[in-house]
Amino acid sequence: MTGLLGGTFDPPHFGHLVLALEAYHQFDLEEVLLVPTRYPPHKPERRITDFRHRFRMTELAVADSPELTAADMEPSDCTSWTVNLIENLSSMGMKICFIMGMDSLLELHTWKDPERISGMAKMVAGTRPGYESGSIDMKYRSLVETFEIPSMYISSCDLRERFARELNTRYLVPDNVRNYIRENNLYVR
Repeated sequence: MTGLLGGTFDPPHFGHLVLALEAYHQFDLEEVLLVPTRYPPHKPERRITDFRHRFRMTELAVADSPELTAADMEPSDCTSWTVNLIENLSSMGMKICFIMGMDSLLELHTWKDPERISGMAKMVAGTRPGYESGSIDMKYRSLVETFEIPSMYISSCDLRERFARELNTRYLVPDNVRNYIRENNLYVR
């Protein structure tokens, strides 16, 4: 079974990598594909860093982990819906373990066809500090298996702010991602 962790990855950070690696080990996956979303449907109000930068940062983030691969699998001309991606991969015979964080699980009720996703893929969510699964509608909680990951609270939103204000980002993102962000003047105000 192949793990699939989708996201904006703006920027990718150690929280994403820990989530992917924990799922890899806990669910005995062959590999985990990290798939940056080209046009995230849940973030229309926020300016998103250009896809080529987010994909390159994801490649750099997984460079030292043979279990993880950055994968460009989203359509280049329309909104990125998880259900469409999983449907395409399933039709090619791929068995998918769809990985998400608790923040995504809390928003599952806003996704397009979450029931269809659960019919085509095993859905798992790693725990995250500050998020309680008890507040999730039972209809959606029953679609997803939760699993424990080491506690760390890192968010891409906070990281963008830290880069913009030139605050510490060391030990929050891989060094090669930090260097790429600085070299390309990403997240500057």
